[in-house]
Amino acid sequence: MRPYIFSAMALIAATYGLARFGYGLFLPRFTETFEIGSAASGAIQAGNFLAFCLAAALAIRIDIRPRLVVVCAGATAAVGAAGVAASPNVVIFAASVVLAGAGAGFATPGLVTLTARNVPEDRRERAQTIVNAGTGAGIVVAGALMFLTMGQWRLGWVAMAILITLVTVATLLSDDAREEIHARETALQLRRKVLAPLAWPIVAAMLAGASSAAIWTFGREVMEEARPGEESYSITAWMVLGAFGVLGAAAGRMAQKWTPEFAWNLTVVLMALSAVLLVSAPAMMLPAYTAAGLFGATYTAICGILIIWSSRIIPDRASVGTAILFIALAVGQAVGAVVLGILMDPTAPFLAFATAGALGLLAVGPALKTAASFR
Repeated sequence: MRPYIFSAMALIAATYGLARFGYGLFLPRFTETFEIGSAASGAIQAGNFLAFCLAAALAIRIDIRPRLVVVCAGATAAVGAAGVAASPNVVIFAASVVLAGAGAGFATPGLVTLTARNVPEDRRERAQTIVNAGTGAGIVVAGALMFLTMGQWRLGWVAMAILITLVTVATLLSDDAREEIHARETALQLRRKVLAPLAWPIVAAMLAGASSAAIWTFGREVMEEARPGEESYSITAWMVLGAFGVLGAAAGRMAQKWTPEFAWNLTVVLMALSAVLLVSAPAMMLPAYTAAGLFGATYTAICGILIIWSSRIIPDRASVGTAILFIALAVGQAVGAVVLGILMDPTAPFLAFATAGALGLLAVGPALKTAASFR
C-alpha cells in the first residue's frame, strides 16, 4: 500500500501543483513574455479550469477503467506542460495551459478508484486525503523550479513535463492492476443516484471555487506589485502556500472528529479570510506569508472534504461523485477567474479580493443543508 500512496500523492502533486496551479506562480513571467493583461490572464485561467471540468466529466464516462483515466491524466498534463515550454506565441501558450489543466481533472477521479482498491476500508478516508494533499508538495516543487530557472522559465516547464511522465508511470506500476466493471447508469439514474444527493455540496463547492480563484490566479502578481524587483519574496510565499497545503491531509481526521459540514465551514471561512488578509498587507512578510500558508492548508482541506462527502453520501460511486464535486469547484474557479479578472486592478486589488472573500463566506450556507446526509 505504501508505495502506491507515495506515487499517487506524487501524481496529484504533478498534475495539480505543477501543471494546473503552476500557471499562477509563473504568471508574472508569462505576462512579460506574451504581453497579456489581467483580464486576458483571468480568461486563460478560466480555460484551464474548464478543461479540468471537461476532463472530469470524461473521467466519469470511463471510470470503469481507472488505469486509463490515470494515463489520460499524465498524458494531458505532460503534453500541456511541454506545450507551454515550447510556445512561440500567446495562442499556443493559452491552448497549452488549458490542456495542462485537464490532467488534474482526470487525476482525482482515477485515483479515488485506485485508492479504494489499494487501501483497506478502515484507512481509506485518511488515505484519500493524504493523496489529495499532494497538491501542496507540487506547489513547493514548482517554487523550487521557479528559483532554479529564474531567467529561463521554459526550462522549468520542460522539467515539469518530465516529472509528470515519471510519476504517472510510477503510479501505474504501484497499482494492484485489477479493473472493476460497473454497470453504466443512464442519465436519469445518474441524476437520481449522484446529482440529487450531492446538490448542496455542489453549490458549496462552486462558491468555494470562485473564492479561491483570487489567490490562485492573482495572488503572486499582487505580491510582486507590492514589492517590485523582489521576485524571491513572492516565490517564497508560494512555496509557503504549498508547504502548508500538505497540512490539508488533516481533513480526514477533522471530518471524523467533528462532522464534514463543520470541518467544511471552518476551513472555507478561514480560506475566505486569507484572501482579505493577503490583499490588506501584501508587502508585509508576516501577514502575507500567514495568508499564503492559511490559504494552502484550507484549500487542500476543502478538496479533501469534498472527497469525504462523496464517499459518505454515495459510497458505491465515490469516484463519480468526487468528479462531479471537483467539476463544481472548477466551474466556480473558472467563473471566479473571469469575474475577478475584470474587477482586478494590479495597483488597487482590494475590490477583487474582498469579493473573493465574500464568496467564500457564502459557501457556509449550502454546507449546513447537508447535515442530514451524515446521520
